[in-house]
Amino acid sequence: MHTSFLQLLQSKNIQVLALETIMAEWHRTLALRLTNMNVPEVVDYRDTITLSCSYDLGAHQLNSVKWYKGNKEFYRTITDILEASFETIFHTLQTSRSLCNLALFVILKLQRTSSGEFRCEISGDAPEFKLANGTRNMTVEVLPQDDPIISGLSASYLPNELIVANCTSDRSSIPTRLLWFINGRTVPMEYLQQQQETTLESDGFYLRYRTLEMRVPVDKLVQRELDNVIHIKCMASVDAIPSVGREAKAVVALRSHRSSLFGFGGHSRAAGRSNFVPKLVSSNLNNEILICYQ
Repeated sequence: MHTSFLQLLQSKNIQVLALETIMAEWHRTLALRLTNMNVPEVVDYRDTITLSCSYDLGAHQLNSVKWYKGNKEFYRTITDILEASFETIFHTLQTSRSLCNLALFVILKLQRTSSGEFRCEISGDAPEFKLANGTRNMTVEVLPQDDPIISGLSASYLPNELIVANCTSDRSSIPTRLLWFINGRTVPMEYLQQQQETTLESDGFYLRYRTLEMRVPVDKLVQRELDNVIHIKCMASVDAIPSVGREAKAVVALRSHRSSLFGFGGHSRAAGRSNFVPKLVSSNLNNEILICYQ
């Protein structure tokens, strides 16, 4: 008798729990809610960006969609009323009416002051005027657009020579980190000079150019490859944003002392460093810079 009562009680509890779950899901489907918000975290000031938020009206009808930057409302669209821009926060704003439960607009021109917190607010219709909103932060920076520049390389090297080259990054408002690689291996710090940085101000941004020089003895780090070439790479990375990393590659010849004595590439060779001038021939699909003699 006691066991049967406990089983009945347990069955009733399960039924109540199931009913509560069903009711909660039913209320959720009726509720007004924001389902997704797309605001990029870091953007380049030269980019055209799209901000959007999608929503589920549930049992409600849409009354309005509002966008805020900080506490300032700068865009609103009301059902059956043309959208209106309340404050000129952006120089150029291209809007799109709310379609298919998606509210979006495009910012065509950014500036330093475009950084900040953005809020999308969805409002239901009368009499409740239920609200759903979400916030995201966006930072506007100057990100590297071009690959770093490698300079100072000779066209070829002997085993007892010194590879001296500079790598200069593109301008950026976020500090870049420069790394040298020879034949796929990172050049140790002991062969690198102190990194140089140049700063300038433009359009409200403090921009940095960085230059890193390496001085590597060929016979210390370079292993002779089958094709007698040295593969050199400089990588400029932004630690906070891996996707904006840039790199430049170069290929130079590795000569033997015998080729130096008897000439290389049709030129006579005297003692000391080569006086050949590297010439950029082409850039292949792997972004490798091919160097030959001129």
